[in-house]
Amino acid sequence: MPSQASGVRPETGTKLVCLNERFRSPGVYEVALGTPLRTLVEDLGGGLRNGYRLRAVQIGGPLGGFLAADDLDVPLLDAALTARGAALGHAGLVAVDDTVPGRALLDHLWQFVASESCGGCAPCRIGTRRGAELLAAENRTVPAEFVRILDVMAETSLCGFGRGAVRGVRGLLRVYGEETAG
Repeated sequence: MPSQASGVRPETGTKLVCLNERFRSPGVYEVALGTPLRTLVEDLGGGLRNGYRLRAVQIGGPLGGFLAADDLDVPLLDAALTARGAALGHAGLVAVDDTVPGRALLDHLWQFVASESCGGCAPCRIGTRRGAELLAAENRTVPAEFVRILDVMAETSLCGFGRGAVRGVRGLLRVYGEETAG
């Protein structure tokens, strides 16, 4: 049973955090809420294997968002992560190393959200598919229409999936910037 004495008020207790295989010490760890992500990545995870350099961390699943490697001083708290454009979600941390192109991640994310949208609301159903289509059709730049699609999805999607898709895409664009252009 998690201790309510752990964590940082008002978010007390512990959370199971899963670190993916790219870490030197992957696995599941129980940590107090409020633990800095840097502690999770460097101390528990031991950094990255085989000399790879950390470029980004995906937190909380595909819709949880991305943080840059230099933004790891944020505590593992829902409010703190939300303020940085990410979400705690299930607290899984996926290390993305410097060999993974931002454009490939963006394409993968758009394909994922387009295929996983339930189709129950038009903003998400149409927005996710249109985002994937735009990225596939545009060879060298991230289409400016992304901003409009993301704004509509964020404001009008009926469930958290559409808003989460927005968080993921915006996080990738923030971390990778111009590198998401072909």
